[in-house]
Amino acid sequence: MSALATYSAQFERYANALTAAERAPRSVQFSRFLDSGFPHKDLEDWRYSDLTALNERSFEPDVSASDDALPDLLLDGADTLVYVNGQVHPASTAARWHSDTCALPPPAVGIDALNAAFAAGGLRLRLDRGTRLDRPLQVLFCSRSDGQPTMSHQRHLIELGDDAEATVLLDFSGIGGERLSTHFFDIHLGRNAKLQLYRIQNEAAGGTLVTRIDARLSRDARLDGVTVDLGGGFVRHDLDLSLAESGAEATIAGLYAHARQSHIDNHVRIVHAAPHGTSRMNYRGLVDEKTKAVFNGKVVVQPGAQKTDSEQRIANVLLSRKAEVNAKPDLEIYADDVKCAHGATVGQLDAVALSYLRSRGIDHDTARAMLLRAFALQILDRIEWPALRARVETALHLPAELTLDIDA
Repeated sequence: MSALATYSAQFERYANALTAAERAPRSVQFSRFLDSGFPHKDLEDWRYSDLTALNERSFEPDVSASDDALPDLLLDGADTLVYVNGQVHPASTAARWHSDTCALPPPAVGIDALNAAFAAGGLRLRLDRGTRLDRPLQVLFCSRSDGQPTMSHQRHLIELGDDAEATVLLDFSGIGGERLSTHFFDIHLGRNAKLQLYRIQNEAAGGTLVTRIDARLSRDARLDGVTVDLGGGFVRHDLDLSLAESGAEATIAGLYAHARQSHIDNHVRIVHAAPHGTSRMNYRGLVDEKTKAVFNGKVVVQPGAQKTDSEQRIANVLLSRKAEVNAKPDLEIYADDVKCAHGATVGQLDAVALSYLRSRGIDHDTARAMLLRAFALQILDRIEWPALRARVETALHLPAELTLDIDA
């Protein structure tokens, strides 16, 4: 029996527990998944990322919430919504933002259709006009597997009314054997709404994590986003932003670093659909041994989106001869009164700078850490949450204070 056939058996068991009204749209989605299978490299958006090996795997849905102690990831000063394999964990202090139901998208293909077929409810953060969250909200997603490969799929919603404000952390971690997790987020920002959005993932080597964020910004809305990839076996993140009304602004920064023998793929697409929009995209990669990193950044300026101001910068440092990076900035401009720029670089640590630091009595490892920290600082400085920044710096082994062993 093929792996896709095992998925069919799993879906049959899952669908039997649904009402007829719930089952019908999910069956359509699952049929479309069977028609397409997992994404393959012949698809333009998946040219450097091939998931067809999952066609030959079998993942069982795991809906159990482990009672084991959670990793030491809960941050002080934040409200928390914690999921273990898609189920709300008792450690949550903000379970009010969870919903058991989710809205399904139009019929999709590939992994989008798989998510829609199996998706459970998740985060439902809705803020009324003028409302502001007093504390940051940390949404922690833990995926675990103790034997049989498991999968979990969720869909989430963040909706801020006019003049509303919030800080949200999407925090992904994994423990154990093979796992497949997909998380799709719909974000709607009302007029003059402000969202500070962090996405941090530190999956274990056995994890396959696919996340997608679709965000629509209304007039004068602002989205500040920071994404950091620290681990994982296969990680794919899609970020699609629509600056749908005049004056919308998006600043997106990302760092992928030190994830040995991982495949990390970031696709960012920003569409300027209205005049006077501003976007900034700045991604940096520290690509280590036997790691493959992919970054595709695209900005589209639609007809009529005059006075658009957009900039995208991509920089990568290869830390090993066996590291690989594919970086592609892309611009499509259909308006004539705009200011747009893009660029991408790939290189190695500056041997001259390293030699200079060594000549001043700084040992090799400390000198190297200083250069790596300087490279990553543009992204780290975007993390305005002190406890989160400290955790990221610790995971990167790039602390703010370095002990210098200098001979007298």
